Amino acid sequence: MDLCREFQEFLESDEEVLVVNEPPRHGKSRTAGLFVEWILGNDPTKKIMTGSYNETLSTMFSKNVRNDIQEEKADQKRIVFSDIFPGVTIKRGDGAMNLWSLEGGYNNYLATSPAGTATGFGCDIMIIDDLIKSALEANNAKVLEDQWGWFTDTMLSRLEEGGKIIVIMTRWHSDDLAGRVLKWCKEKRKSTGTFP
Repeated sequence: MDLCREFQEFLESDEEVLVVNEPPRHGKSRTAGLFVEWILGNDPTKKIMTGSYNETLSTMFSKNVRNDIQEEKADQKRIVFSDIFPGVTIKRGDGAMNLWSLEGGYNNYLATSPAGTATGFGCDIMIIDDLIKSALEANNAKVLEDQWGWFTDTMLSRLEEGGKIIVIMTRWHSDDLAGRVLKWCKEKRKSTGTFP
């Protein structure tokens, strides 16, 4: 419940970056998926991009959101997406697992990873979720540097003006993506007087 509130407050705020650090198995990804559904239900023109440590994980995130939107009501006691947002549907013929659109939207959702592509796509909301897969990776300076390079060189160039970034991860190392994003935000605030 607290995380849902944090996401909503962030969405409504002028802040551009939210870093969520919680231990494994605390529902971070599931809550973020439901948040994406909420965003798209309220505005089917929004563009969301998620990035995870590999294509399988990011595609699974995308597929769960897409499937929830497409779910047909079978049990009158169970609330589904269409009960809350009856007019929002996946565009016919445009519902791949990792890239899909809503009726009235265009390329609403892209799932990617450091090994995937983001070229040619833009987003209003960028969610980086579970970028580190193990303690071994978390303690590898080259891996951490490569992840930072992917974030700054590839992902940031995809963010539309006024877009928002959410980084969700369990902290493994002070120099992981969450740590570097927090440092980056502090440096930007010092140099420009604004908070990214």
